[in-house]
Amino acid sequence: MSSKLKKILLLNSFALLLLAMYLGISSFFAAEVVEFRKFSLEEDQKRLDNLTFQSLGLPSPEDFSFQNGPVTLKAWYFKNPKPKKCGVLLLHGFGRTRWSVLKYSPLFWKRGCDIFAFDHRRHGESGGDYGTFGFYEKFDLENGIDTFSDISQIPENKIAVLGESYGAATALMTMGLGKKVAFVIADSPYSDMETIVTKKGVDIYGPIVRLFAPMALLIAGKKADFEPEDVSPRKYATSIEVPVLLIHSNTDAYTPFSHSQIIYDEIQNSQKKIFITDWGAEHGKSINKDYAKYEAIVDGFLKEFIPNF
Repeated sequence: MSSKLKKILLLNSFALLLLAMYLGISSFFAAEVVEFRKFSLEEDQKRLDNLTFQSLGLPSPEDFSFQNGPVTLKAWYFKNPKPKKCGVLLLHGFGRTRWSVLKYSPLFWKRGCDIFAFDHRRHGESGGDYGTFGFYEKFDLENGIDTFSDISQIPENKIAVLGESYGAATALMTMGLGKKVAFVIADSPYSDMETIVTKKGVDIYGPIVRLFAPMALLIAGKKADFEPEDVSPRKYATSIEVPVLLIHSNTDAYTPFSHSQIIYDEIQNSQKKIFITDWGAEHGKSINKDYAKYEAIVDGFLKEFIPNF
């Protein structure tokens, strides 16, 4: 065998090794994206210092479940004893459960509204092998709104949706499909999947992740049968027709507040507000840091756009 041929074979072997390493690392990142660790309700409750329904002024909920195709979503329904007919559906963030989003319930429970909260697919008690950052979750939410309306007998135009982070992005995309609810509050959403997944990878593993992110998203899409490029609240924002309130902390290191500003700029209807909080809150923690200020923002938004809610 000539030295030239040996050199060619060596280079080809090296190239194949690099390709195998690239695909292997990309596959690892893909699994991290859509097959993340699933926390139980009990684990999440402990992360919240053993929060209870009673401490939030809520009664014990009724357990419910509903379907989106083969996936079962587990939910809590809190029926308000007041006769007023309004409802708020709460959506939690990435890696959490419905426990984590109940902190928003006092804003609306005192108004006489029923509360409905469910675990996203591959979260908490819900089924599903993969999380898709809103691609399938937006259809889960459509079914969740229908279920909430059916069991509470509250019309959909009297039901609002409040989502945090992953849940906020899902809520915005669902409204972009044309779902008509009373309003949406989106706390700390991301503008698109590629940007936020790449950022989180860089935060954890360093800038080298940028080399693997495109392939990782491609593999994740194939694995979970979805289109990562379609996961874009920024894109769906142009079709939102319901009132929208965006809230984001200016000290959010997890998802920079620029994501909310991008989404806000894309919303075409005039019933929109954005508040970038400046009281030092972490990601999705503006309400934790200063409940009174947060409540004032929500109350001002409702007074302006939905005064009878």
